[in-house]
Amino acid sequence: QALTRIIPTVLKHNKFTECTTNRDRSTPHMMVLYSFIGLAVVTGVCALMLYVGNLPGPYSQLNPIKWLANISGVALVIGAGIMLKNRYDKKDEQQTAYKDWFILWLVFSVGLTGMLTEMTRLAHMAGISFFIYYLHLISVLVLFFFLPYSKMAHLVYRTAAMAYAEYGNRK
Repeated sequence: QALTRIIPTVLKHNKFTECTTNRDRSTPHMMVLYSFIGLAVVTGVCALMLYVGNLPGPYSQLNPIKWLANISGVALVIGAGIMLKNRYDKKDEQQTAYKDWFILWLVFSVGLTGMLTEMTRLAHMAGISFFIYYLHLISVLVLFFFLPYSKMAHLVYRTAAMAYAEYGNRK
């Protein structure tokens, strides 16, 4: 029950916007979070369409699932790009660990290679599209493998800590 009570807090990023130090990171962070949620929905729906409905892609640009994919992809690239820009602008944070930079560049590359794959496919540049898609799949695989060892692990750890605090009536 505590977990279901904190989900709106997580989705609205209430804790982020309450913080005066990191408030500027709230919008790009939300863009990346919602884009990952949107892209997970797209992946799930496309898998169902392929394996259950026997409807292989590529799908029309007028398909609503394609709209969600494109909006989420653009939001991922822009959100990760803003995060990178903010990190470069703060000279004191540039001395942080390699893994902090790596995850930002990895998220950016996942979004960028995904968008470039679609653009080159639509431009009928099959060879380039296949190569960029190969890079995209590698980026996604590395993201999944790196997830437990990166700041993205807070997706699980922070949510569990917030649910535990809610369960214990601590604020």
